Amino acid sequence: MKRNDSPDFVGLEELKRKQREQLYNFECWAASGKWNEFHRHHYDWWMFPYNQPSSYGEAYTVYDYEVNLLKKDSIFVRRYLRGVELLLLSWGWKLKDHKMVDNPDLFQDWADWPIRLYKCASSLLLFGFEKEFESVRTYALRLISEEKNFWYDGKDCSELFRMEILNMSELSEF
Repeated sequence: MKRNDSPDFVGLEELKRKQREQLYNFECWAASGKWNEFHRHHYDWWMFPYNQPSSYGEAYTVYDYEVNLLKKDSIFVRRYLRGVELLLLSWGWKLKDHKMVDNPDLFQDWADWPIRLYKCASSLLLFGFEKEFESVRTYALRLISEEKNFWYDGKDCSELFRMEILNMSELSEF
C-alpha cells in the first residue's frame, strides 16, 4: 500500500490540525455571510487532500495508507465532509440536495476556481465519497453547460467531470 514517506510530509496530525482551524474559519464565514472569504483564501491542500503533489510538494499529499487512517477517524471525516459542504455552499450549491441555493447571498456564486473544484472532487473520489462526488460533478457539469472556463494553468479541469471514473488511480497526474 502506497504511503507518503516524503520528508516534506507534515504528517496526519498536522494535516488534521490545519483542517480543524480552516473549518472554524469556514463556519465563521458562512455564519456571517462572508462568502467572498472562501474565494480569496488558500486552503485546498489540507481541506481536500489528494494523491498529487502541489506547490507545497508532498507536504499535504495523501496516498492509500494515509487515506485509510484518515477514514477511520470519524471526527476528521465529519469535518472533511462539512468543509466540502461549506465550499460548495460558497458557490451557491447544496451538496446534499444536488441543486442550487434558492436565494443565494451576495458572493455566493461560482468564483472561477476550476482547480479548487477539481481538487475537491478528486479528494472525494480518493476518499470513496461517491455520493458527494456525484453532487459536485452535477454542479460542475452545470457550470460547463453554462460555458464557464474550466482551464487552469494550461490544463482542462473539466475532463474529470466528463469522464466515467471507475477509481481514483485512473486519473492522470494534474
